[in-house]
Amino acid sequence: MTQTHGRSILSVAGGTMVSRLTGLIRVLVLAWVLGFTPLADSFNLANTIPNMLFDLVAGGILSATFIPVAIERLALDGERRAWKSISTIMSAALIVLALASVVAWLASPEIIRGFTFLQRPGTAAARLALNHQEDIAVRLLRWFIPQIFFYGVIGLAGALLNVRQRFASPAWSPVANNVVAVAVLVWFHLVDPNPTVASVTSGSELTWLGIGTTAGVVVQFLVMLPSLARASLSRLRLHLDIHDPALRAVGRLGGWTFLVVLTNQASLYVVLALAFATGGNGPVSAYTYGWSFMQMPFAVVVVSVMSVITPRLAEHAALDDDISFTRQLATGLRQSLVIILPAAVGLIVLAQPLVAVLLHHLDASTVLPAGSVLAILAAGLPGFTVFQLCVRGLQSLQRARDVFGLYVVENAANILLALWWGHHSLSGLTASVSVAYSFAAVLSLGVLWWRGVRVGSAVWSSHVRRSFAATLLMGVVAAAVYATPSWTHGVLLVFRLSAAAGAGAVTYVLAVEVGRRRARSPRSVAD
Repeated sequence: MTQTHGRSILSVAGGTMVSRLTGLIRVLVLAWVLGFTPLADSFNLANTIPNMLFDLVAGGILSATFIPVAIERLALDGERRAWKSISTIMSAALIVLALASVVAWLASPEIIRGFTFLQRPGTAAARLALNHQEDIAVRLLRWFIPQIFFYGVIGLAGALLNVRQRFASPAWSPVANNVVAVAVLVWFHLVDPNPTVASVTSGSELTWLGIGTTAGVVVQFLVMLPSLARASLSRLRLHLDIHDPALRAVGRLGGWTFLVVLTNQASLYVVLALAFATGGNGPVSAYTYGWSFMQMPFAVVVVSVMSVITPRLAEHAALDDDISFTRQLATGLRQSLVIILPAAVGLIVLAQPLVAVLLHHLDASTVLPAGSVLAILAAGLPGFTVFQLCVRGLQSLQRARDVFGLYVVENAANILLALWWGHHSLSGLTASVSVAYSFAAVLSLGVLWWRGVRVGSAVWSSHVRRSFAATLLMGVVAAAVYATPSWTHGVLLVFRLSAAAGAGAVTYVLAVEVGRRRARSPRSVAD
């Protein structure tokens, strides 16, 4: 069982790592093609909205309820009755996604204006420039809206594969999306090497950019079809029974989850709207790129762990096996934090040169907003990790009210801090996100303890303490090595960054090994 668990995590982690690496390349190419410009903000805002709407309409509900309910039905009802219920859930989700896509397409202008209304230009020329930027965003959003439906189809397919204990395809399929998106961006650059809002207003290249970006999402689903065909899903049908108990269970749990997603999207909306209002060179893009970089270690490590443990947590919960449930969740927390801690400190120390090398043409002579965003978000990464894993545990226990309460507190803190710190400061706005998640992490551990799931010790286990000590030493060494030379451009900057990262990594490995040997020593055992 342990070996199978390990292989599953490695398979998912491998796919997720390649997906995130290609996603990183996608961000790099996007920054290379569009830069930190009003056009980049229009693209990034329009490309973020379908994800927000998908989560609001169905994404959060499906991810939080589909797997636990499906596992419970399979455990209690048997294959035939369970798959009839699963078919009903899937059919209902497809109908909702299709309707939401149509409504969002029609409401695209109002949606974009809802994000930009805080920007108040002082001159007629600035007002005209904002109108052009909004028009570009609306045109792109209408091409991106079909992504809502296809993200839903991808989410359903991934959930069905996870129910069948197949984890690789959902982890690897985003690679295809990223490859298509990169190809489209390269084509766009060849057609218009120096794009601006004005240069793309009258041409057809903007249309093809929108179509190509959405085509990547479609291809992501298509590459999952072979795995779906091998997953023994022959009992799956387009079938809708509004009286099905499983559908009612999803509705009951999903009602709370919808409120959770609503608070999440309200918080993200406030952050993006305030970021847009700060002005400067591409603040929305700076936040988007910084968030993407911060998410890479989380996705490779934590998402991989959550994908593997979620079906098992749901199974333990369905069987009322509290001991196995607690042990499984504690293992997930410990495995995640051991790697997330050094990743977070590494990003904090090296965020500015990393962004300069990857997004700013090898120029670190100025403080880059995206670098500041990345460093501040990385400071909240451990809290974000603990919070997400604890929430997944509560969702597996079908404690929807608890999850809702936690997200209300987290998002309320985020919004209040954002309104306090973030009116004219992108750094203050970003800090509100990290502080809110860190506070919510502590609170979520308390809620689990109240529910009888004692996993707080896993957050400060011997493995995590060892990793934490090694991480602190790593951060000091990396910062010292980076601070020694003063190169800020070109190849020398790359060498400076690489030397600091390499020295930090070696320090961490050696410190962890020393800690392990001390833990195995006779004196430590005796103590």
